[in-house]
Amino acid sequence: MISMAIKDQDIIENPYLKVIDPACGGGYFLEEIYNRLKEILEKNYNKIVQSNPDIKKELEKGIHRFIIKNNLWGADIDEFAVYMTTVTLLLKGKNNRKLNPNIFKKDILLEGKTNLLNLYSKNDIDSLNDISFDLVIGNPPYIGHKKINKDYRKKIKDYYYDVFSDKSDLSYCFIRRGYELLRDDGRLVYITSRYFQEAPSAKGLRNFMKKHMYLDTIIDFYGEKVFKNAGISPVIIKCYKRELDNNRIHIYKLKDDVKLKLYKNKKALNINDKNRFNRFTINQNSLNINGWILIDEKEKNLYDKIHSQGNYFLSEVCNCNQGIITGCDKAFIVDKDTIKKEDLEKDIIRPWIKNSNIRKYIKDNTTQYLLYTDLIDDITKYPNILKHIMPYKIRLEKRRECRKGIRKWYHLQWGRKLDIFQSPKIIFPFKANKSRFTLDYDGVFCSADVYILTNNNSAQLSLEYLLGFLNSSLFEFYFKSVAKKVSSKMYDYYPNKIMNLKIKVGDNKHLIEDSVKEMIHYLKIKKGNNKEIENLVKSKQEIINRYFYKLYGLNDEEINIINNKVN
Repeated sequence: MISMAIKDQDIIENPYLKVIDPACGGGYFLEEIYNRLKEILEKNYNKIVQSNPDIKKELEKGIHRFIIKNNLWGADIDEFAVYMTTVTLLLKGKNNRKLNPNIFKKDILLEGKTNLLNLYSKNDIDSLNDISFDLVIGNPPYIGHKKINKDYRKKIKDYYYDVFSDKSDLSYCFIRRGYELLRDDGRLVYITSRYFQEAPSAKGLRNFMKKHMYLDTIIDFYGEKVFKNAGISPVIIKCYKRELDNNRIHIYKLKDDVKLKLYKNKKALNINDKNRFNRFTINQNSLNINGWILIDEKEKNLYDKIHSQGNYFLSEVCNCNQGIITGCDKAFIVDKDTIKKEDLEKDIIRPWIKNSNIRKYIKDNTTQYLLYTDLIDDITKYPNILKHIMPYKIRLEKRRECRKGIRKWYHLQWGRKLDIFQSPKIIFPFKANKSRFTLDYDGVFCSADVYILTNNNSAQLSLEYLLGFLNSSLFEFYFKSVAKKVSSKMYDYYPNKIMNLKIKVGDNKHLIEDSVKEMIHYLKIKKGNNKEIENLVKSKQEIINRYFYKLYGLNDEEINIINNKVN
């Protein structure tokens, strides 16, 4: 990342290159940049002096002093972090007399915007109003909206209104602020969460970046968590403050199933390794502010071909709901033995499944059950269930809805509407490595890690036809082109993506409906490793895949693109 940000020629041409890390923390990036600058200055000393004769006297006082005084700036709101960065930089050299690193204790997002307090300078206030930077670099804090103080959130929303909305992340403001700190043709290099490319709350940021920032390079680790103890999958962005000119962005995208742990080996980041990274370019003008689709030109054309032929958005043909949030599974989820042993009243007991119980086309047999206590008006009429949940009463009463008087203490936290579960429905896990949609006619109830699709009959589509489409290879390619990848293998199957995709309705729908029914039948009777049934299921899935390939008019090359993506 540092070598990508600073080349030898940059310093030969401009040894006074100004670099700032606007959220420097303990100074990791600034220390690495110091090392890089020192290496370049020492290696190219004669060239630099020859190109910049006036610099010789300053360099003779020491390269260490020169770098600290002329090249490095940092800011952070944490006083100890500022102290650590300052000490770290001073310890890089010996001649520190009257040397005050440009490290500031201040919130660079708000306070004066460039008027920062330097704790270690003789002057209380050092003005940076007249300074613009050649390079802004760092790892801005990734803080979700729920963790941001309400008053502070209002302040930053007032100033960063074009990139920050109610559910935005604080890092969006640092991207906007970093751009402001740049001189013309200066560059910004950040490592941040890849989620801004897809998040609904980042629409303003995507719009700002597309319209104002000359995007040069995006290195997308595509769900892989490459840093130890980091809960996010990162992306590295490099951009310039320059006029946009129909530029093409260089994309380096980690391939599926590639493991990359940079904390074990920093040199593992070789973006030119074709075995690990897909490399391609896209036109900046093609970026959609509703969500960036970073796929190569052939995949993008295929995605557009599929999307443009859809007759209906999925949101037009079905409703989507999340499963139940009990608020305390220990109180409300039971097994058969518990029901029998405690003689629990059966009229409010419902079959229960979780994410892990869902397969493609079928679900596991139920082994757990839900006490659907929302049906109870008077808990004393259910003495055995009351006895079962009584040990959890204090915990249940502390739930927000109970404290507000919205729920009775023995009710579920979010029990949803009963008919969602009792109607025929398609269910699917909210996280999965592959599409796993299945049909339920048994009235099972499900947990919050499961989503539910019910038919609204607006397009006269059967659930079987819809299920065949959702489990097809074509749909899996279509979905994964825009889906949020949360690890090297897992995707978020959230409604905000799925319901904005389209379905095409063709003739001979019975071919899909019959194939789906037969597959479900085969899978239900399958016991053990039955190759005959496995082959029958595979042949039916091929019928479904070929139906949709033909319906969408795909050629062999396009079919191969899909197969390479989903298999």
